[in-house]
Amino acid sequence: MGRGPALSLPINGHSGAEFRSYPRANPIFTFRAGHVLVSLTLPDRLLPDHVAFARALADQAAAYAAEVERIYRNGNTDRRTR
Repeated sequence: MGRGPALSLPINGHSGAEFRSYPRANPIFTFRAGHVLVSLTLPDRLLPDHVAFARALADQAAAYAAEVERIYRNGNTDRRTR
């Protein structure tokens, strides 16, 4: 798989993430940063690739959280983005 366009979103006090599950509808995972809103939901028919994507998303989010916590614990709270 090739690389496509990339988007970097600075996280601030107005950023957030939310998961909603519904009994008779597809779940929705939404995150926002500034004026950008991204929502992920499922197609009508699930495939193994959809499960793999969801697992990879969870793994990468956990890795991101661990790194943010590590940086915060080390007192390096004034980092600049590249």
